[in-house]
Amino acid sequence: MKYRNLLGKKTKTKIIVFESDDWGSFRFKNKYIRDKFIKNFNPHLWMHNYDTFESANDLQNLFDTLKAIKGKDDKNPKFTFLMNPSNPDFKKIKESNFQNFYNETFLETLDNRNDGKEIFDLYNTALENKMIEIGFHGREHLNVNQWMNDLKNNDKIAHLGFENKVWGFSGLFVPNAMKSYRSTFDINSYHEIKKLKNNIAEGISIINKTFNQKTTYFLPPDGPYHLSLNSELVHNGIDYIGLSKLHNNPLEPQWYHKKLFWIGKTTKEGLTVITRNVIFEPSSPRHNDPINFALKQITDAFKHNKPAVISSHRANFVGSLNSQQRDISLKLLSDLICKIIKIWPEVEFMTSSELGVLLKNS
Repeated sequence: MKYRNLLGKKTKTKIIVFESDDWGSFRFKNKYIRDKFIKNFNPHLWMHNYDTFESANDLQNLFDTLKAIKGKDDKNPKFTFLMNPSNPDFKKIKESNFQNFYNETFLETLDNRNDGKEIFDLYNTALENKMIEIGFHGREHLNVNQWMNDLKNNDKIAHLGFENKVWGFSGLFVPNAMKSYRSTFDINSYHEIKKLKNNIAEGISIINKTFNQKTTYFLPPDGPYHLSLNSELVHNGIDYIGLSKLHNNPLEPQWYHKKLFWIGKTTKEGLTVITRNVIFEPSSPRHNDPINFALKQITDAFKHNKPAVISSHRANFVGSLNSQQRDISLKLLSDLICKIIKIWPEVEFMTSSELGVLLKNS
């Protein structure tokens, strides 16, 4: 944390951006399947323990929390939802004898839920009220190439997950699991780049059609991502990209391959880079005091005239697997935002793309 805010563009305004990953994606579908794999709570598996597809009740509770708070100019706090707009269609994949990958879009997933229409309406209302931005997080939160190869080759662990409609493994709850399949853009060969370009084009198109928008922000899931894909992002309308400060391209582990990024840096393709510098994961047992942990990082960002870009995953704010924990996280979120406004009443809340516009034009 000591050096994270030294490089990058400065902003005169104190800015808060909440980025929240994994919306729209599957993890464990219900408690029965979760408990089948995770019998006892493990702090290293906290996200697996709580994360599942968002319900209408989850969205309503989060949006009510944000609407209840007013900041500068009587404006509400806002979130950037990093979305995976499709998931595997398990039925069709099985019918193909695991030879072909098929997906179901976000809208198709909603069609199979009793609260699907309500979920869609809540998303659209939040977009209209500028309470959220929907960014791109990969077509699925799934490495399709690795997963399908293992399914075709009758890998026992891949098929165990398939039978339970889950692929996000950990060796901590599935013995001998060597990979989780959740890193969408990880590669074992440069030949996979072409398929991932299609992933980008199709995924962004699904979001744009679903929400009648032009998606402009992208953040790769789980980190692995080859920068040669940047041109495809630009071709599909992306202007801003979330990257770690020290980026490693897959298949290029040498020190001289590492790329240094900072907030506001422009890539050779013209993408404006946004880097995160604050963690707020209230459901994680790793942080005994998540509010003060986040406030210290925000203070350091503002000290160096940097925006505070906060990482806070969906797992904190969904309650189908543990509604009590969701409610605790929402209370902590409310308390954090209220403390931010009290300490820095001039603070402005932005989405990632709104910050991107500011950085690009500064």
